[in-house]
Amino acid sequence: MDGLAVHSAPVLTNDEVAPGVFHLVVHGSFSAKPAQFYMLRAWQLDPLLGRPMSVFERTEEQISFLYEVRGRGTELLSRLKSRDVLSLFGPLGNGWERSTGRIALIGGGCGIAPLLHTAKVFGEVDLYLGFRDRPFLVEMFAQAATQLVVTSETGDGARKGVVTDGFDPVDYEACYACGPHGMLKTLAQICNTAGVPLFVSLEERMACGIGACLGCAVKTIEGTRRVCLDGPVFRAAEMLWDV
Repeated sequence: MDGLAVHSAPVLTNDEVAPGVFHLVVHGSFSAKPAQFYMLRAWQLDPLLGRPMSVFERTEEQISFLYEVRGRGTELLSRLKSRDVLSLFGPLGNGWERSTGRIALIGGGCGIAPLLHTAKVFGEVDLYLGFRDRPFLVEMFAQAATQLVVTSETGDGARKGVVTDGFDPVDYEACYACGPHGMLKTLAQICNTAGVPLFVSLEERMACGIGACLGCAVKTIEGTRRVCLDGPVFRAAEMLWDV
């Protein structure tokens, strides 16, 4: 837990970039490895705990988060305006380490959230993004990627289908992914068949963010692990996907 701190910082912008999806930009200098997250809080007592958010982008003067409104906490975050004060606790989690050679980053839904920061830190990556409806913020990803492939279940403004359709990891030294459980399970099967290592950042409900409550426990071949403390990054090969 060394280096953890609670920060208070002003909101710069909080724009709705797609129905129910917001891009929150906060002023300040923050640290974060790819796929690390912060617990965000913009209220007093209710809800009791903050909400975990992967770092979307980070510069010397600001940090941003991409999130979908799914409950009371994220609904309160969506109300934030410029100059409102946000509380941030972190950075939390283990994060991704870059493998050598050619790599692919794959994201589905709001699982795309940690991929922009990751792409900028890693450099020279291929990005595969999947959206339910019309894609958003694609220009930001395009600037950070060597190659960008975008799919949409509706085909609106992108190749129709899901992000795993036709994905072939054979030309990569490693793959990194974040998204729904089903997507990650499918990618694990594809990468295992190709003999390519896959590192996943899991999307689990978190309460405390520091491993105390066991609310985000998952099953692995080495036993139960806490996503917030032992993850959120795991090797796909160690996960028990059907438990």
